[in-house]
Amino acid sequence: MPSIDFEKDTIGHVIADNFLKVPLYQRSFAWELSHVEDLFNDIKDSYRDDYFLGTIVVTDKRNYLEIVDGQQRIAVLSLFFVVIRDFLKKNNNDKAKYIENEYILKEALRDEDKKPKLTLNNIDNSFYLKRFIQNNQNEVAARESHHRLLDAYKFIEAFVNNIYERDNFDGIFNYVDFIQKSLQIIIVKVSDDVNAFTIFETLNDRGLVLSQADLIKNYLFNKSEDRLPEAQDKWARITGAIEAAENEEEILQYLRYYWSSQNGLIREKEIFKDIKDKIRNKNQAITLLDNLERSTELYLALLNPNHPLWKDYPPGCATYISELKELGLIQNRPLLLAVLNRFKHDKDDVEKALKLISSWSVRNLITGRTGAGTLEREFSNQAKMICDGKISNANDLKNSISFLIPTDEQFKKAFEIVTVSKANIARYYLRKLEESYRPTKEVSPSNQPEKLNLEHILPENPSNFKNDWPTFNEDTHRAYYKRLGNCTLIDTKMNSEIRDGSFICKKRIYQLSDIQITKRLCAFDNWDIKKIEQRQKEFAEKALEIWNI
Repeated sequence: MPSIDFEKDTIGHVIADNFLKVPLYQRSFAWELSHVEDLFNDIKDSYRDDYFLGTIVVTDKRNYLEIVDGQQRIAVLSLFFVVIRDFLKKNNNDKAKYIENEYILKEALRDEDKKPKLTLNNIDNSFYLKRFIQNNQNEVAARESHHRLLDAYKFIEAFVNNIYERDNFDGIFNYVDFIQKSLQIIIVKVSDDVNAFTIFETLNDRGLVLSQADLIKNYLFNKSEDRLPEAQDKWARITGAIEAAENEEEILQYLRYYWSSQNGLIREKEIFKDIKDKIRNKNQAITLLDNLERSTELYLALLNPNHPLWKDYPPGCATYISELKELGLIQNRPLLLAVLNRFKHDKDDVEKALKLISSWSVRNLITGRTGAGTLEREFSNQAKMICDGKISNANDLKNSISFLIPTDEQFKKAFEIVTVSKANIARYYLRKLEESYRPTKEVSPSNQPEKLNLEHILPENPSNFKNDWPTFNEDTHRAYYKRLGNCTLIDTKMNSEIRDGSFICKKRIYQLSDIQITKRLCAFDNWDIKKIEQRQKEFAEKALEIWNI
């Protein structure tokens, strides 16, 4: 029979008396510096009295305690003892060895070497061991969680230095005594994982703040029953891959976009409840984890146009992914996931679908026809239709979304007058326009966007309207300087030479450019509102060809 024990103890005793392990599937160290500061401010304010630190949930594995909840607090206070040891060593105090033996390393019955009292997850543990336990200053922080651990260590180091300057070694030892004797916790010790996950969720319902990803993980583990080890392995592979390629925060985004592709749009705050409503048994939990694991690489490919997956697809696929990323468009990810999952047997069809989604996205950016919230919902709805088998290829998708896509006439009219405030979006439009002016096989300088700057022909801050820009005043300048017809691309080095001079001066630089849309400006004798509108209408005709449906 599974057992549950509730014990009142101190965090110092728990660290000193046990081997503690963060399981493979648990998230990495997540506390920001503000959390560490809050903890030590509480300790500083309360250290002469008993202080209740909260509840910690562990699974009793006989030889060690596995931490289900409490990793952040245990890791930070373990770092506190590491800092104390290092400080005492630096100051030649012989109590450094006592601190190490009591709180950091412990002799195990069957091991010759001493083992760390705390073992973190597979992402953090090697760094924690080498940089802190072994005090290897050359160990490089490779993950965001590593940097958070370093920030915590440095804060605690400053905290300990302040104690020493005020109260010498006695002050430091008083804090050690406080953590050992007075920093109270309730430790919930259970004999099997399923009970631990249930308690973890119950604590959250009672007010413990957890991330949606943590709640989903624990719920799926709870439902996995005798297939728990399998579920834990799958979760570790899913989250490990995403965290290695991106960051920990991306895990929840992936869960939401995948779930939205299957069920329609789900908001971040709703995803745990929705999964809990729909995943009711062991088989459903394992199936979801199976599907998430299979789709992980597809999702990572959506975030990275250089992902190896794209080598097996037509080259246009990586280009469309790169462009969507450049534009900062992420609401379409449920639809992109569904396309990759269901159209993958016809890779040319995947390219057609990505082209369609790219054109739809750009046309909506230009016209503003569909609001962001509605657009996100429609992307998810179309994704669900693909997953339900109602849309089976790119042509079906085009027919399904045709009523949502701005027409050629709507797109052209909007493009003729569009004003673009964000430099990265203006650069993207201009790069695509530049490519359209060149022969198909000709390599465009715009393929190296890092070497190009956005140039406002009528500058953002004209130095002299009367002499340099006589056809403009403050009102017309404000109305036209961000119009796309007033923008072009220029080599980074040339940009520094142009500054805010007159159009005549700028033309001398434009003549030297390899960018066609920039060189063509030299055909104009002067620069005024009519020229901006004329150029932008020409761009609008090109835009119909570039972002065609």
